[in-house]
Amino acid sequence: MRICVFGAGSLGSAIGGLLSSKHELTLVGRDPHIAAITNSGLRIMGGRDISVHLDARTALGDISQPDLLIMAVKAYDTESAIAICRSVIGEDTMVLTLQNGMGNLEALRSWKGAKAFGGSTTMGAMLESPGTVRLSGLGRTVIGSDIDPDGARKIADALSQSGIPTTTNENVIEEIWSKAIVSASINPLTAVLRISNGALLDSDVISRLMDEVCSECVAISNAAGIPLPHGSLTERVHRVVMGTSSNRSSMLRDVEMGRRTEISQITGIMCKYASSLAVPAPLNRTLLAMVESLAVVRGERLIS
Repeated sequence: MRICVFGAGSLGSAIGGLLSSKHELTLVGRDPHIAAITNSGLRIMGGRDISVHLDARTALGDISQPDLLIMAVKAYDTESAIAICRSVIGEDTMVLTLQNGMGNLEALRSWKGAKAFGGSTTMGAMLESPGTVRLSGLGRTVIGSDIDPDGARKIADALSQSGIPTTTNENVIEEIWSKAIVSASINPLTAVLRISNGALLDSDVISRLMDEVCSECVAISNAAGIPLPHGSLTERVHRVVMGTSSNRSSMLRDVEMGRRTEISQITGIMCKYASSLAVPAPLNRTLLAMVESLAVVRGERLIS
């Protein structure tokens, strides 16, 4: 299968690198990461240490029409990424989002219709240095098969054949909500407290706080007509934390590097749903304000 991963961050690079063992892979991202891959290959550390050489570029250019485009940009860049891909990607290309947050699948389906697939992954990856990614866990990847089960199966098989455990699920919206709840329960707390994922379970106080954030999110999803069992979501959050214990969440790394975070697409959307459905969400609102405040404080420090 010809596959293009658009967005060579830590997760996109890890997925692309693993897929390249079985498929014709193009990775699109930014320098200096892409330059390092072009010069020395992509190194994936953790568990197994591998180096792969693949087509890495900073623009789609004259790319051969891929069978599958994996959208791996930050959630706030989805619309601009669609605008870039629209003139290059053909009608028959399937498009998959494994991005954080909510709203990505809807944006892709407005472009590709039934050729757009939603999904979620709990794979943990960190960008160690340009050209090098550390894999902290393969996690669990699920592809939505609500519209095109055969297409979803093809995508899941491609990922599984490359060492990424993947299944399909007809209820893709439920899967996306579940992943969003996991992200909302973990990422903002790690960003505010400046701790790794595993440290969330090192303290009873922090662990209870994480569970209460999860409970708020489950109440919001149930009110939105997405029935999710609280107990299983809490267990899933804990499994992800333990499975990626050494990982520093993408939101924490964005804060540390002075980059824009995805808080609006994760906790912000949760809070919007809570407001429209009159569901109390004090912890999520507080975390939203605190992560947004980090950017304000950083800006003031840069100016002063």
